[in-house]
Amino acid sequence: MGEEGMGEERFCRNPAVSVTAVEADLFLVEPIGQDVYYLNAIAGGIWQVLEAPAMREEVLRLYAAAFPDEDPTLLAREVGATFDDMARLGLVISAPETLERKSETSDP
Repeated sequence: MGEEGMGEERFCRNPAVSVTAVEADLFLVEPIGQDVYYLNAIAGGIWQVLEAPAMREEVLRLYAAAFPDEDPTLLAREVGATFDDMARLGLVISAPETLERKSETSDP
């Protein structure tokens, strides 16, 4: 999956994915094949950020701000690859337009 078209696209958690916490670890179960995925620190952070729809670039900026002492190129590569893997596996999906609008307004 290339990065074209991902610049303005907002992503969110796939609501069909089940989440299981075991102590401090998170595991996701995708709905179709029931595959289980362990979330490492990077994937877990992405999952937390995507509680509300966000663009891929916003996630990368958050990581860069949270880890200013890390090599920005290496960090962007690792976070970007993890994000892309989560999208490819269907764990995160393109945010439906209604979610995007709801998150951008202050209506209750």
